[in-house]
Amino acid sequence: MVTVRPLRDDEMRLYLEIHERAIRGLAASHYSQDDIEGWVVPATDENLRRLLLNADREIRFVAELDGAPVGIGALVLEKPELRAVYVAPEGARRGCGSALVHAIERTARDNAVTRLRLHASLNAERFYAALGYEVLERAEVVLPNGHSMAVVRMGKVLGRT
Repeated sequence: MVTVRPLRDDEMRLYLEIHERAIRGLAASHYSQDDIEGWVVPATDENLRRLLLNADREIRFVAELDGAPVGIGALVLEKPELRAVYVAPEGARRGCGSALVHAIERTARDNAVTRLRLHASLNAERFYAALGYEVLERAEVVLPNGHSMAVVRMGKVLGRT
């Protein structure tokens, strides 16, 4: 059974661990090692402090599969942007990612957001398309290590539920 709940302040290390496991476990077939290394955010004290500071005011979620945390998600209302959905390999294709997206969309609608945008990784494009997101353009983002990584900008008009 999949449940989604808010991320607690004491779970920032868990957030980064799931982020890393998802990238290393699910994106390696679509990206180079340089991409992967630039994309992963190490769980250093500085990165944990920055995540806790939450300058973009992300609303963060955790997906649990049978009580075990396996996914994370984030929404930035001011952009409005679906900032992140990452699921560790053991939770992949078991409804965790979809549950996170639905929770993010519900929160967005509850805050009068009518359209969400996101940057999808190449390996996640089909996942988002299946949930109604449309490709806006193909682009590249510059990672902290200076390496450019291919992404797909996508968007969705949120309907009522």
